[in-house]
Amino acid sequence: MSSTVEQLSAQQPGGGEPPQPPAGQGLVPATWRRLKRITLSYASFWVIVFMIALSLLSWLGVPLSPYAYDQTTSATLSAPSAAHPMGTDELGRDLLARVIYGSRLSMMIGLTTALIALFFGTIYGAIAGYCGGRVDAILMRGVDVAYALPDLLVMILVGVLVGRGTGGILTALGLISWMGTARLVRAQFLQLKHEEFVEAARSCGQGPLALIFKHLLPNSIGPILVALTFIVPAAIISESTLSFIGLGLSPPACSWGTLASEGWRSLRTHPHLILFPSLFIFLTVLSFNFLGDGLRDALDPRTRLATRR
Repeated sequence: MSSTVEQLSAQQPGGGEPPQPPAGQGLVPATWRRLKRITLSYASFWVIVFMIALSLLSWLGVPLSPYAYDQTTSATLSAPSAAHPMGTDELGRDLLARVIYGSRLSMMIGLTTALIALFFGTIYGAIAGYCGGRVDAILMRGVDVAYALPDLLVMILVGVLVGRGTGGILTALGLISWMGTARLVRAQFLQLKHEEFVEAARSCGQGPLALIFKHLLPNSIGPILVALTFIVPAAIISESTLSFIGLGLSPPACSWGTLASEGWRSLRTHPHLILFPSLFIFLTVLSFNFLGDGLRDALDPRTRLATRR
């Protein structure tokens, strides 16, 4: 999950004041303009917006309930049609409604896991990177120990101890997702704290908290945001994998992973049951990865310098 995150720490060139957007332009508008030029990433952004809107739609309700079933012969395991665009399952439940409701849990788990990784990873990495020395060595050995634990084993153990509900899944994914962010933030802090603009702020009498929140953290936010775009799809894949093998969410909880698990049993006879949930997982994960690649280019300091020139 964190291999891509760790590579981002090597992409920030050192030396001097961190590059700023062109005069009169904020960082967000300038980044958005550059992102729009990257067609694949820009299209992926709108796919993600659609998926998030779909998950919000599930809170408002859809015309067909994902739990309402009709076990008449004509209603069960029906192929996609005008009445049921994605068909129905073995209980006659509308698959489109279940996919829409499944987006709620899948997107919520992915985004919440990313926020957990951001919160704990940033705090942990900031302390290690700013303090350095023995504190850094001790904290990083803790990260090494966490990395040594098999992800699947940790998720299974947490599922057994906490339960197979949403809370258990979030706890398990949070435990295996924060280390990459911690290493990334540490690397950024170790590099930036020796830059001239930080030394100048220190010489003006600014304390550690001011240095961290006014100078170090704002100049590290770009790589952190890019890293989060890779954590979200990794969390969605992990939840789907656990649910698929029967160790994740359990009925009546409805996510894309549980729908794919249910559809696997009818793969040969009714492939639409696994096709549509898997397609939504595929599109979401792919879009987040493309968006991350685009943000990495749009937020690259060398790109900003080229824009200024």
